Amino acid sequence: MRSYVYIEKVRFEERLQVVWEIDDTSGISIPFLSIQPLVENAIRHGIMKRAQGGTITIRVSVLENRAEIIVEDDGVGMDEQQLQRILDRKADNKSGVGLINTDQRLKRSFGTGLQITSTLGAGTKVTFYVQTK
Repeated sequence: MRSYVYIEKVRFEERLQVVWEIDDTSGISIPFLSIQPLVENAIRHGIMKRAQGGTITIRVSVLENRAEIIVEDDGVGMDEQQLQRILDRKADNKSGVGLINTDQRLKRSFGTGLQITSTLGAGTKVTFYVQTK
């Protein structure tokens, strides 16, 4: 994950800022390839659609019996219709496949999937939870 973000920072230079807010994650099993597709979407569809770029915050907060994982950007955001189209997509469509696959994996493993909120012109926040051991 950090390697991917490093490559993107080198690629986009000052247009991409990344803030890491990570609690001690020992004892937490975050599913493989659950955060990276969210970061990829934030960069491709949020931050890089703005001429000046923007900031992505990757936050992992350890709560009482679960961890909260948030990928948030200050990119172009989405209106309600755009967000609903993404949430309603089937996995066989080309657009949103990474989000759909991640959502389905999380639902199978933890019973809940992605929570997505977005404001047009202000950015998007994607949250999910995993149980701690």
